Amino acid sequence: MSAMPSLVVTTATAVTCGHLAPVQDVPFQTRALALGAPIATVLDQLLPVGCPGVSGSPPCTKAVWTGTAPRVLAGGQPVLVQSLPPAGPVPGDGVCAGPPPTTPLVHACQPRVTAG
Repeated sequence: MSAMPSLVVTTATAVTCGHLAPVQDVPFQTRALALGAPIATVLDQLLPVGCPGVSGSPPCTKAVWTGTAPRVLAGGQPVLVQSLPPAGPVPGDGVCAGPPPTTPLVHACQPRVTAG
């Protein structure tokens, strides 16, 4: 949960798992937009694509975003936010599932829309 205003995450936010595989956002809603991209919500599916894993460990299978703005909704659901401004890459507000779990990395995020 975010206490301070943070950048709103969208489907255009450039995120990778800790192994640098791109994370694809499959949006729950597509009507609320920020700079032309659907705003991400807690019901979006965040899926690492092509994660190689490390040293024989299985690849990352999903990302779970923990940074939310519960009082700001899109499609009736809390929106995802990124607390650190992307000066790329910065740690994302979440975790990627896979042994061992990794922190997602945000490489670029829209700079105009914030939520708290």
